[in-house]
Amino acid sequence: MKRSPWKLSPLFSPHSIAVIGASPKGGAGSIVIRNLQRLGFAGTIHPVNPKYADVLGYPCHPSLETIPGPVDCAAVLLGDKAILPILKTAHARGVKGVWAFASGFAETGEQGAAMQREIRDFCRETGLLFCGPNCVGYANITDGVGMYSAPLPRAFRKGSIGVIAQSGAVLLALGNSPREAGFSRLISSGNEAALGLADYMDYLVDDPKTAVIALFVETIRDPEGVADACRRARGAGKPVIALKVGRSELACRVAATHTGAIAGSDRTLDAFFRRWHVIRVNTLDELLETSILFSGLRGAPTTSRRVGMSTVSGGEMGMLADICSDYGLEFPPLSEEGKAGLRSVLPPYAPLANPLDAWGSGDLKEAYPASLSILAREPAVDLLIVSQDMPSNMADEQIAQFSDVAAAAVRARADSGKPVVVVSNISGGIDPSIRKILDDGGVPALQGSTEGVGAVAAWLDWNRPLPEETEAPLPLPAGLLAELDTCGGIVPYALSTRVLAHFGITALCERLTQTPEEAKAAAEAIGYPVALKGISPDITHKTETGLVKLNIADAGALRQAWDELERSMNLHHPDARREGMLIQSMVTGDVVETIAGVNRDPAFGSAVVVGLGGIFVELLRDVSLELAPLSPARAKAMINRLQAAKLLQGFRGKQPADIAALEETLVRLGRMAHALGERLVSLDLNPLMVLPEGQGVRIVDIVMQARPSGDSPNVLVVNLLVNIV
Repeated sequence: MKRSPWKLSPLFSPHSIAVIGASPKGGAGSIVIRNLQRLGFAGTIHPVNPKYADVLGYPCHPSLETIPGPVDCAAVLLGDKAILPILKTAHARGVKGVWAFASGFAETGEQGAAMQREIRDFCRETGLLFCGPNCVGYANITDGVGMYSAPLPRAFRKGSIGVIAQSGAVLLALGNSPREAGFSRLISSGNEAALGLADYMDYLVDDPKTAVIALFVETIRDPEGVADACRRARGAGKPVIALKVGRSELACRVAATHTGAIAGSDRTLDAFFRRWHVIRVNTLDELLETSILFSGLRGAPTTSRRVGMSTVSGGEMGMLADICSDYGLEFPPLSEEGKAGLRSVLPPYAPLANPLDAWGSGDLKEAYPASLSILAREPAVDLLIVSQDMPSNMADEQIAQFSDVAAAAVRARADSGKPVVVVSNISGGIDPSIRKILDDGGVPALQGSTEGVGAVAAWLDWNRPLPEETEAPLPLPAGLLAELDTCGGIVPYALSTRVLAHFGITALCERLTQTPEEAKAAAEAIGYPVALKGISPDITHKTETGLVKLNIADAGALRQAWDELERSMNLHHPDARREGMLIQSMVTGDVVETIAGVNRDPAFGSAVVVGLGGIFVELLRDVSLELAPLSPARAKAMINRLQAAKLLQGFRGKQPADIAALEETLVRLGRMAHALGERLVSLDLNPLMVLPEGQGVRIVDIVMQARPSGDSPNVLVVNLLVNIV
């Protein structure tokens, strides 16, 4: 694993800041100074501009060199060409950290990229901490310091949510949100010339003021570093919640196999996030609400997915029940004791069930609090969701009425000791007086039905026990490894089978033959009916040119099939290298046709793939991925995520398939992918027939692609980019 070499405290906790380019006439320089004043910065502010004697009441210096005394950090509000000279001056002056607002670097083309590389190289050589360029800086809310070029919002709260955004506009949107989420740090990383996402994450993991790490990510430039930061965050009990843009894929890498086509970078990213326990969200509202919930439930007891829910509206209860079902939340039935308790406080006509319509006769002062406490104390309920709309535009009478609901939620939390969450189904703001009741009582207040329930589901998922560790990879023998290293592109079939066999994945009931006589002997040994296939490392899709013959019943039909395949090879593939003809036994009976394999992503590593196989693999794309290596628990979860899982479990009278054998195959593929690393570009076992329970799996076809010896993985990837229609 890779730990960040940078220690960022000098950048985020300076005692003196030079603001280079400050002006009394306004602009970003004056905004930085006013923000420091609003934050209550207790250190020294040094405006720098040769045009002025003072700026906003502070003595202004003509240059960085003329400032008396130490300078910890510098905020640079100058153009792109001035950045590198300022960095050199700052380093010579003993400045530890610099932030630059300017754009005009890698985002503009090669000339800008060259300037950015110079900045990167200088900072790496000197150890200068550099934030930017092309970003709005940072605001350290809890410590009252920052170099932030946008006006701080009218109201902001100190809290425990640390935000890192690669988009300055997104950081402003989050910081200016009327949700007043309670931030510890707002960090804009920009182009990440020197410090990157992983470095900032490492800082927040170690920051005692930050309990939740929220990310807006456009590019993960250092997957290994981000993985290590995520691992450390999990160990520190700090959830990482990420909004990663770029889910749609205009182009996919096809490694001459189906797995390359169906894997896709975003599917692999999902697997990366799962492996390192990152909660992925899709909108800024989800990012905010999920972060608020995790911050509000710090230290709450771990729960199952069994929830209780109360509403004061039958209509909203139906809507929420649908959303909860989409997220897999469970509503255990009420106990007899719970029903008796509710009968004593609710009117006779009130239905007694979970979810509970607790409106009753509209008594929100006595009956409603008692109902919530009874529901929260139910033994089968581990978390209580209270649905109560509380938008910020309510009349005073309604505020008073719904304040009673908030107080009841606080009482239910205190009575039960269980987590209680209030969800307002309308986004756009929460009444501040009601929110204060909930905040003071330790009850998170969320807004938006889907966002609120999704946040609860994410919190429950994150608190589940971690899957067991995977075992160490099984190295390939030197001789076999040397053979593989001589291959570039498609690996010969015979070598593919030997590599797979080393990891315990065997293709049974088949023989590779060179003559019709050998084929006849093999068919008699295996038993008719058989299949015959033309094998060549230059031909990946055999059926397209008639190189597969099925259900061959006897020796005569076998000889005829052999001759037809020979003619097809000569006609369609006259220059193809020939390995021979493969004799396979036919798979009959109740089987489920799947695909399993490996796809190598240049950024995130090797992923094991499983899905519905055969000709439907690219049409339906019912696939699941996990990064290698795999534990048995991860393999089981992969299969359960498939829509085709129902086929494997037995559907409409069919026998259940041998899911255990499929799981074991996936685990072995994970060991293989982990051991071979970048040597293995992709692998198809397609189709992989899953036989009835207890009978195992059968490999029908193998296509393995290796990295040519001496080629870099990234070069190979570039050569294999194609559009998927």
